[in-house]
Amino acid sequence: MRLINRKNFISITCISFTLIVMVKLIAEKIMGFTDENYSGNIFVCLLISVLVTFILALHYYLQNFPFIPVFIAQYILVTGIALGMIKIMGSFTDIAKSAYRDMIISVTIPFIVCAIVYYISFYRQIRKANEIIERISEQQV
Repeated sequence: MRLINRKNFISITCISFTLIVMVKLIAEKIMGFTDENYSGNIFVCLLISVLVTFILALHYYLQNFPFIPVFIAQYILVTGIALGMIKIMGSFTDIAKSAYRDMIISVTIPFIVCAIVYYISFYRQIRKANEIIERISEQQV
């Protein structure tokens, strides 16, 4: 069952981006932090949203494998790509000493939240499909 497809990819990405930015802004307001690199970080949030949505959409192709290894592989892939981006950016500009740690945190939180929402929706759809199949089989007997 495919939950993320071409038709809803952009809307799902936009929703996750909006939620990530809202949480970022609320957390900064609570901590009294002012982001000096606000515009750059907003684009990083957008990139993370696209990346996480794309990686979660790959679940459709990995349904035949056990859930836990797929989830771990998806997380490692998202984190690896994010750390690779930091490595590439470090070649062109100075990065903070905590850049890798900060990026892992910045990727982990949205990934886990999006994955929880995705997999709950997925298992609800599976349960609904099983109930429909059960009703159809009862009617045929």
